[in-house]
Amino acid sequence: MKSKITLLFTALTLSLPGIALLPAQAQQAAAAPAASEATAAAVTITGNLTKRPTATVRYLDRSSASSCAFSFTSFQDEIINDYLDHFEGRGRDTDNTNMGLEGPQGLGDRSEGFRDSSPYGNAAGGERLPTPAENSASTSASCSQADRNFAAGRNYLARKDKTLDQAFAAYDAGDYAKALETFKISYKKIGYDEAALMLGNMYFYGQGVQRDVRLAMEWYDKLADSRFNAGQYSPFDARDPERASLRVQAQLRLARIYMAGYQIPKDPVKARYWYKQAAELNFVPARYVLARFNQTGYGGSKDIKEALKLYTNAAEYGYAPAQLSLGDLYYYGIEISQDFPRAFAWFQQAAKQKKPQAQYALAMMLEQGQGTTADPQKALAFYKDAAVAGHPDAQNALATYFYTGQIVSKDLATARKLFQSAAMQSQPDAMVNFAAMLLNGEGLEAGASRNTDEDKLKAYVWLKLAARLGREQAATAANKLETHLTDVQKAQAKRILKI
Repeated sequence: MKSKITLLFTALTLSLPGIALLPAQAQQAAAAPAASEATAAAVTITGNLTKRPTATVRYLDRSSASSCAFSFTSFQDEIINDYLDHFEGRGRDTDNTNMGLEGPQGLGDRSEGFRDSSPYGNAAGGERLPTPAENSASTSASCSQADRNFAAGRNYLARKDKTLDQAFAAYDAGDYAKALETFKISYKKIGYDEAALMLGNMYFYGQGVQRDVRLAMEWYDKLADSRFNAGQYSPFDARDPERASLRVQAQLRLARIYMAGYQIPKDPVKARYWYKQAAELNFVPARYVLARFNQTGYGGSKDIKEALKLYTNAAEYGYAPAQLSLGDLYYYGIEISQDFPRAFAWFQQAAKQKKPQAQYALAMMLEQGQGTTADPQKALAFYKDAAVAGHPDAQNALATYFYTGQIVSKDLATARKLFQSAAMQSQPDAMVNFAAMLLNGEGLEAGASRNTDEDKLKAYVWLKLAARLGREQAATAANKLETHLTDVQKAQAKRILKI
């Protein structure tokens, strides 16, 4: 829930003669339903799904042969992950040397699996590989024996290859020029995904070479648009939602380059395309971005139904930004039917992940009985959680409780601190309330002395800032207060407001 909804804050009266500031009550987006009729909606959260999509199964990875986009991941994945994390990306987990064979004996359910030492099958165990005709029913791509032989040889070379490790060692030593050339050798020799991504990153950031975004894009494209590799899916983990496979990282780089227009013209259509590719590889945050594109029409047609579908998919995985967006959509009835119970349910899910925006939204709905039974005590608890996390609207809301003494003991000093903190984050209602407390001399710490002239100047500045943010009552109050300022104070305020 965004700052469109603000707490009904207390009317504070300025102490100057003839100036009374009565902040208008904030209007809610819609009237709250009767508390007794409100019933929280049930939503489904699937959690950390790691199962791959069940559409057409294609074993096109290092367990298959070269024509099936065989690739190899270095054994030292922990080192690789560290380097890739340096570039705001995440690596992928270690894989074994078996060519798709699983289990303690190297035997699994992959129809095209084999060892690089036995490309024709496990002769000792009496195992043999199924022919393309035999496995065609379960796979959409099969490999010839020649392909398997080639892949087995390549896998054998990859296990003995040191060029990727040498490239990372050079990078770690700060020898970017050597690292760049060694990554190129590594990619040419084996075709490491890690090498392609690192080369793209190094050209993008200008490490060891002059920055060249177009060359960076060429390397990203080698990985982003390569043939399908089953290991390139991105299993979702709500604890680390931005974790992405190497291929997805390259796709995201391309998407962001097209969005921002780094050394190339902006291209929303291509940006949308690459986010879609990442979404199809199970990168849940990309589905959230695609939902926003569909909601706004960025890079293509506007489609609220598709946006809702994508938001829901990402939200059900446990992706908090999507849960928040769904809450907003249902709360405000943005191009869909308004549904307070469902909005409450999605905000509740996001609040479980300690998202201050969701905590504030729940507090608002609990206070007013929207989508649930009204419960001021629970509302206050969520206000506190969000306020402690620094949410300005929640700080302004909590401050009013301390100012009025509702539910909690009256504490003007705490109210003043909270109003000030929220005002510093450009919360307009807090600006007005903090200005009023300054003028009334309220909330001073024990033993603190008041400087009336300084407080008057500060209050004027805060009111003018709130007026810029659309608070008409703040503009009226500022105009009245200006008549009580000296010429020197007016000049000071003018200089401050220009900063």
